[in-house]
Amino acid sequence: MAMPKSEIQEFWHVLTSFDWETWTDWVFDWGISRGAFLGLIYVALLAVLSIQIPNFWLFALTWIAGTAPVWLPVAMIITAYRVWIWYARSHYLASKVDPVLLEMKIPREITKSPRAMETALTAFWMGSHETTFIHRFVKGQVRPFYSFEIASFGGELHFYVWVFKAYQKSVESNLYSQYPDIELVEVEDYSQKFVFDEDKYTCYCTDWRLEGSGIDPRDPRINAYPFKTYIDLELDKDPKEELKVDPLATVLEFMASIKPTEQMWIQIIFTAAYRTGVINRRDTAWKHLVETEVQKIRLESAVLPEKLPEDISERRLAQARPRATWKQTEQVQTMERNLAKHPFDVGVRGIIIAPTEDFDRTFWSLRWIWRPFANPQYMTQLRPRRWHNPFDYPWQDFHDIRWNLVTRRFLDAYRRRAFFYTPWETPYNIMTSEMLATIFHPPSRTIATPGITRIPATKAEPPANLPR
Repeated sequence: MAMPKSEIQEFWHVLTSFDWETWTDWVFDWGISRGAFLGLIYVALLAVLSIQIPNFWLFALTWIAGTAPVWLPVAMIITAYRVWIWYARSHYLASKVDPVLLEMKIPREITKSPRAMETALTAFWMGSHETTFIHRFVKGQVRPFYSFEIASFGGELHFYVWVFKAYQKSVESNLYSQYPDIELVEVEDYSQKFVFDEDKYTCYCTDWRLEGSGIDPRDPRINAYPFKTYIDLELDKDPKEELKVDPLATVLEFMASIKPTEQMWIQIIFTAAYRTGVINRRDTAWKHLVETEVQKIRLESAVLPEKLPEDISERRLAQARPRATWKQTEQVQTMERNLAKHPFDVGVRGIIIAPTEDFDRTFWSLRWIWRPFANPQYMTQLRPRRWHNPFDYPWQDFHDIRWNLVTRRFLDAYRRRAFFYTPWETPYNIMTSEMLATIFHPPSRTIATPGITRIPATKAEPPANLPR
């Protein structure tokens, strides 16, 4: 294991790496746009070339015009393809999809573990609407996506399910099958009611991405490592209510503790992690990623016999004696357990809204609201990213111009429930039904958060022997 580096050592490593990506990431950490940094370097290089090469600009324009028959048709085809996909999907989502927002009313008595929610989620995994090339390319159809939402209005908590109208009955029946005492009521979209006025309100917006295990969050391998789930907390064993430790209680308690003038919204958008691509289709690589990481951990834990060639990994693994540490055992068991579950593409975002005079450091707790589920050293955690998170230095914004612009863009994405498709295609992660059920499920009676309004009575069927 390498020792942590000091800031000076880290700077020297960045400087001597001669890697563009490392340089741009380091510049971005200082609040300087990657595009601006690369643009300045590009302009500087052009300036040097124009000095060193006589008639540089004439030469460059002549070369571009001369090679246009080669690169221009390719560029036009690629551009036309992307513009058409953008248009076709936008048209489909705007005119063919009729969304419904259902409020989930929570009963007084819920004793089921999150395993019931995981069972219900299996019915959400479907790859319909994308069967043929005509559906995907000509009509712009996309597979159905859903949204689980928790909203706090001055400390009063509400639970929502956003779904395509065509799948409303299917979603309701699956949720009722596991939670017969809940009520799903169609309501008006609360996010559409709020009108953002930068003179009256200040907002803090964030996404959450999987990070941890020493893996770059942009590396797809991060999706092989889950965070702490309800099975890790032994909630699948249905202990007595007074013995349950549900991390969701921490999330709900914080959301219920905001000021009466504030609002806090959390949105979990998900769709089946299925085949990708419009023309060239292929299966998701998630299963392969998990199997590769498990193989890597097994190899690291192996005690190798002597005189074995180091470069033959298959033989090394076959002849090795496993001596896994507790960490490696937990990693392999957890990853292989999740491999048996349905995978979903998932995007998680949140916002806190407050009158400008009441806006304080509450947003800091929102950023780390998912920390009770974190396992950053062995596995992963949901870490705040994007939107307002990069605003650390005063030179990044002038008179809150960019801050308010980001807020308006975030609200537009939130209201559209857009994460995977146009106009807001945002980086997302892959989570299993087990992980999804952990961060969203009807709270049991062990979660005594006062902000949860519960149905006072449970539903029951009338006796079968009543006279008709």
